Amino acid sequence: MKHIKTIFLSIFAAVAVSCSGIIMDNIVQDPSDKELLNFSIEQERNPRLKASVTGEIEGDSIKLSLPQAISDESLVATFTHNGARVFVGDVEQESGVTANDFTKPLVYTVMAQDESTQSYTVVVNWIPEEVVKELLPHIYIDIENGEAMETRDKKRELNAVMKVEGKQNYPNYEGDCTIRGRGNSTWGMPKQPYRIKLKEAASLMGLAAYKDWVLLNEYLDGTMLYNSVPFKAGQLLGIPYTNTVVPVELTINGEYRGVYAFTEHKEVGVGRIDIGDDGLLLELDVYYDEDWKFKSTPSNLPVMIQFPKSKNMNEQLLQAIEDDFNNLDRLVQDSSFPDNEYLDYFDDLSFVNYMIVYELTKNGEINHPKSTYINKPAGGKYRMGIIWDFDWGYGYGYRSTHFDLAMASESLFWGPGGEGLGTWFFERLMSDPHMRSLFKERWEWFKAEKMGLLKDYVIEYAEAVSQALADDHTVWGHRNATSNPQTNLQRLLDWLDARAAYIDGAY
Repeated sequence: MKHIKTIFLSIFAAVAVSCSGIIMDNIVQDPSDKELLNFSIEQERNPRLKASVTGEIEGDSIKLSLPQAISDESLVATFTHNGARVFVGDVEQESGVTANDFTKPLVYTVMAQDESTQSYTVVVNWIPEEVVKELLPHIYIDIENGEAMETRDKKRELNAVMKVEGKQNYPNYEGDCTIRGRGNSTWGMPKQPYRIKLKEAASLMGLAAYKDWVLLNEYLDGTMLYNSVPFKAGQLLGIPYTNTVVPVELTINGEYRGVYAFTEHKEVGVGRIDIGDDGLLLELDVYYDEDWKFKSTPSNLPVMIQFPKSKNMNEQLLQAIEDDFNNLDRLVQDSSFPDNEYLDYFDDLSFVNYMIVYELTKNGEINHPKSTYINKPAGGKYRMGIIWDFDWGYGYGYRSTHFDLAMASESLFWGPGGEGLGTWFFERLMSDPHMRSLFKERWEWFKAEKMGLLKDYVIEYAEAVSQALADDHTVWGHRNATSNPQTNLQRLLDWLDARAAYIDGAY
């Protein structure tokens, strides 16, 4: 075999040698180069693996953590290297093709052009299945008589029993509940969102005890990571009443439904939207489908009353709420803006915090507007929040995918000819030099003090989702994602960097 290798090297050298080394793809490579650059076991080439695994190369070792459940089969490694060839024993290795038994001692040897070698020993940490799955809770819902949600009106509540396997991170739970559909356009998707109402209030996933909970479907992007950014960013910015999102697996009537985002229902109360009994929660949404609502003057914003609840509303109270909001609207649209008293009625810090989240995620919902919330404690100012609904964030709607970096350098607000009612109102607020200055100050603080924490959280969230990524994709398809969790994660991290660069330049 050495003779064959020598002939191969001689022929190669005759063609490609220069006085300074070997030229490959316009890069001069030293004939003695023999380094393994990266090493992974990819899910695409190892179907029983539920998520791709990247090896950690330290000195002459390749460290891998693999699930014990796949230890009974040979695995295909994917790698890149500097050098001529790679061997395991006497068998030449082809990246993404050659399979090996990783339960036996394995040494990958990189041979340089000059036939010198560098060896790397594979060290595998075999992880029991129960440990692999411990990061992701699993919710089981059994509907009475086995009725299917897809055949029912989304507002019809079906009796059910819910069981939560918290794994090692959250307490287990079991109790009676009802389940119904929720959402507008998302309800019509193959993977549907749900609202859960417990018979008795309970603390789930470590959150304050309540009856009402939500399962967000995260169908539009198969990474299922896009909700990790806004809610954590809102918490880091101190936006009041920001939800906590926990990725879970869901099974209904014995049918596996994939990965969902479990979170609190949008309701007023202690531990949720705590604005008091006399507070106000408004939703701006062009669906305009609630019982109590009005169009503001002069911006014509579609304003719906979320709190007080419908049972406590009447025409007199509706008129009082409308008159009060219109007072703010008129000041914002008046020719004297921003040099008038509008900030006596509107909280500037809550607005710039809100805008940081929406700028970072490029959540176009604010332009329509849709799912745009404003709250007002009794006797206080109007404040932006809660933050909600990021399905159409990250450039989606402008493109058919999330995290398209071409969209990361585009304005949050729609341009001429595409303005929505929300664009007209909120872009005008951002035109106030005071708001822009405060936004820039707050953004610089967030970028310096909190962006690293946000990325750490996103990485942890992606690790949790990776446990069930392949299972979800088996049911619903990849949906513009890949089967490699690290590729999906990097796409989101790249978006955050690109979007941060855009914000730096825009403000």
